[in-house]
Amino acid sequence: MTPQSTLLLIDDEARILRSLAMLFRGRYQLLTTTDPNEALSIIERERVHVVVSDQRMPQMRGAELLQRARQRSPNTMRILLTGYSELDAVVASVNEGEIFRFVQKPWDAQELRATVGQAAEISQALYAAGAHAPPAPLLTETGAFVPPVPENAEVVLVIDDDEQVFATVRGIAGASQPVLWARSLDEAMGCIAEHNVAVVISELSVAGSSVTPLLKVLKARHPEIVTIVLTPFEDISVFIGLINQGQVFRLLPKPVRQGSISMSIASALKHHRALKTAPTLQATHRVEPIRQAEERSVADRVMGLLQRLRPRATG
Repeated sequence: MTPQSTLLLIDDEARILRSLAMLFRGRYQLLTTTDPNEALSIIERERVHVVVSDQRMPQMRGAELLQRARQRSPNTMRILLTGYSELDAVVASVNEGEIFRFVQKPWDAQELRATVGQAAEISQALYAAGAHAPPAPLLTETGAFVPPVPENAEVVLVIDDDEQVFATVRGIAGASQPVLWARSLDEAMGCIAEHNVAVVISELSVAGSSVTPLLKVLKARHPEIVTIVLTPFEDISVFIGLINQGQVFRLLPKPVRQGSISMSIASALKHHRALKTAPTLQATHRVEPIRQAEERSVADRVMGLLQRLRPRATG
């Protein structure tokens, strides 16, 4: 019989912490604290399967706490909880904490229980699988990308109307790392079908069409593909959807800064290789179903187009 999962809840407000604990009492080995530093100590000395943290705490932001939790315990699934529409919280939760879900207060009890249950199941599987071999190094001592194996070349796909973005990515990748450019959804889907796409770097709209449904469908069908979104930060609800339904790897602002995108591409390729080497890790990118009616219709069309295309090469 599978041992009971351990759930750690952190919120600086004791009243909210008690309300959260009531949702899960009896279902998990339950640990609670109002102190983020104590939470990190717990993670260091105990096997914690899921951590749910509030964002706004006086001692430490929730996103920072989850980042430190990931460093101490990569198999612990991380959920960020906030009652505020804070753009920086959403971006930090992706770029720093690589969270599983972003949940807004007031939470829906049934959905939160289901989310935590799914996270616990994934964490149990990760612990059962044991240690994973690290992927091969990505960069040489001079900072250049290590060329992929020719017969299984990993492709970076840029989906953007802006040629300068493509030129910047191609310049960073150099001659050793294949980079493709798509300026429409049709071009993007063709690239995905024909090539071993490892990393997608995308704006949220190209040629007047939203790319968001494609990114969500793509992650659901191919969890090993890692996505970086480049866009002016505006609509927080779009980003929350990209986290929960698309498991986007990084959110970077425009105009593109070469230093940040270079590090993000290297991290994304490393993450892709880890997902390919250890398929168990792909469960950590399990996505929520698309709920928005307007996005569902576009996603259905994207799914139909992808299914009609030849299955993408996997090497």
